Amino acid sequence: MNHSCSEIAGADSSTPTTIRMFLQQAIDHYPRLAAFSFTLGLPYRESVADYRSLILRFHTEVWQRIGEYSWQRQQARKNSPPTLLRWVWESASAPQCRMVLLLNLDTLGKAHDESAQQAISEMFSDACLTVTGAERNGVTNITPVILNRSCRGAFATPFNQLKAKVQEMRTPLTTARTGAVNT
Repeated sequence: MNHSCSEIAGADSSTPTTIRMFLQQAIDHYPRLAAFSFTLGLPYRESVADYRSLILRFHTEVWQRIGEYSWQRQQARKNSPPTLLRWVWESASAPQCRMVLLLNLDTLGKAHDESAQQAISEMFSDACLTVTGAERNGVTNITPVILNRSCRGAFATPFNQLKAKVQEMRTPLTTARTGAVNT
């Protein structure tokens, strides 16, 4: 498995144009895109830098868990291609931080597979527990949005849902890409 490498955009990443371009890049890269909007609850910290450190550790933990999930799918002879994780999050709202994770839907499995959505939920909870040591309710309000460019007439509604989730977030926003998950 590759080592995690987060690439964080600069301070101007919260402009509406930059955010839209970030979302568009994810959609262009993966015609079948899974987006998960959620709130990450973090324990009290003294500084924004401490919160940022926890958030980046959370991203790394999720990245590792998705890699393990993908490997297990491949061992079971199920398709699970590599994916790049893309993140958008509220950079100034701690200890409750809203986030969106974007990744290749095919890495997880079928679009409306409840077990895949449950697995993501567990990955988020386990990652939060590892990073914070807090109870498992550190990740709340998980909302999946599935975007599929290959289905005619079925793209606009989920894309608008994704845009709405991102627009609900308080600015400034930060974007990042975590290295490809492949086993």
